[in-house]
Amino acid sequence: MRRRTLLSALALAPAMPALAQAAWPSRPVRMISSAPPGGASDILTRTLAQALQEQTGQPFPVENRAGAGGVVASDHVAKSPPDGYTWMTTNVGSQAIFPSLRRDLPYDTRRDFRNITIIGTLPLVLIVGKDQPFADLAGYIAAARARPGAMNFGSGGNGTLHHLTGALLNRAAGIEIAHVPYRGAQAATADVIGGRIEGMWDSLPSAAVHIRSGAVRPLAVSTAQRSAAFPDIPTLAEQGFPSIVTTNWFGLAGPAAVPDAVVAAFYAQLQRALASEAVRTRYASIGVDPGGNSPEEAQRYVLAEMDRWAEVVRATGVTLD
Repeated sequence: MRRRTLLSALALAPAMPALAQAAWPSRPVRMISSAPPGGASDILTRTLAQALQEQTGQPFPVENRAGAGGVVASDHVAKSPPDGYTWMTTNVGSQAIFPSLRRDLPYDTRRDFRNITIIGTLPLVLIVGKDQPFADLAGYIAAARARPGAMNFGSGGNGTLHHLTGALLNRAAGIEIAHVPYRGAQAATADVIGGRIEGMWDSLPSAAVHIRSGAVRPLAVSTAQRSAAFPDIPTLAEQGFPSIVTTNWFGLAGPAAVPDAVVAAFYAQLQRALASEAVRTRYASIGVDPGGNSPEEAQRYVLAEMDRWAEVVRATGVTLD
């Protein structure tokens, strides 16, 4: 009997280290941002990573993999080992809009990701250079009508929410402001400030510092309600365009096969971080409403957004050409 017991214990021995290592996280957790430093995705990711590091005692290094409106980062994460140590900050463009615009996506949004939560929602803001002649949205639209096709609006890339919001305004106002895509919002912002393009649609967090400094003038936010951080900026609906309501969102997702136990452990840490005073204060200062819905709710939300934006793409005729 003792021999059988000893043999059984020896047979189980290889599994014991694995069980001892099961607690998550036991090593650094990579956080992939799909935007360059200073972009909305980067700001939200770094704020959250700092809180998670303080909570867990493990490093949460942020790695910027910008390009193609989030496609570069999404492809990288979709193909990463599903061990719970590589996550990305997703966005509405790469996860919900591009599936209707790009047939060559190197990933399948429905199949290749494990969505864990929506970390924050925020408005887009239409900004123009401080030296532009229009003081408000009405003046911006009047100038566009006076010079069809002569004005430009920038965005962080083709097919992004920023691009589609500009297309929706063109369609609703009957104007022709040409879209100029950039590799990230920061390059577009520099051209707005420098007067090389008239304006752009930007995420409020990345535009906030330039609004506060006076380098740009905000004309409208895209959400149904004004931003608590910038209550003086009117909505599009208030200015005659109630049909245009767009909300930028950022989530966290990993490869599809991340184990349930890791998802549960990470979600518990995320709930704590998103509820912390440091994160809520930082998010509020840049106009972000903290999220925190469950993995199941996040998955349903992303799928519903895919259906919604497929209809917008068809209605506006936006292409990536």
